[in-house]
Amino acid sequence: MEPHQLLKSIRESGLTQVQVSERTGIPQPTISKLERGEVRDVFSRSYRALLALHEEVTKEKSAA
Repeated sequence: MEPHQLLKSIRESGLTQVQVSERTGIPQPTISKLERGEVRDVFSRSYRALLALHEEVTKEKSAA
């Protein structure tokens, strides 16, 4: 899954860019650029953080 797709799914769970930033350690301006598709290459650490958050919010969504 591409970073912008992960972000779209995470944001659909109701998290703001600032909340995503706080929970992943990725700066908010970078979150914005990723979401708009302006940045495609992310450090593997950032990608893993997005993936972990995506899994977390997906589990929360399915438990609700």
